[in-house]
Amino acid sequence: MKTLFASPEVEKLSETVVGIVEEAIAPDQPGRVKGMGTYWPARFYHSDCKITLKPNDRVSIVAMCGITLLVVPVGLAGQ
Repeated sequence: MKTLFASPEVEKLSETVVGIVEEAIAPDQPGRVKGMGTYWPARFYHSDCKITLKPNDRVSIVAMCGITLLVVPVGLAGQ
């Protein structure tokens, strides 16, 4: 069956952007991040990330999937 909407593709950003966690992000639990001037749904870029980010933690925004930001904790963006 053909759907009306294509599944979103992961689009890597040309430069990482720093964001601030507004709603906690945990393994298998998306949260919310303020970045690029507004608030976005966010989840970890690496599916095997085992930490929980709390409000006011800094993240590196490395990609987007649809309107969801894909993030890594600050300092791990190059890994």
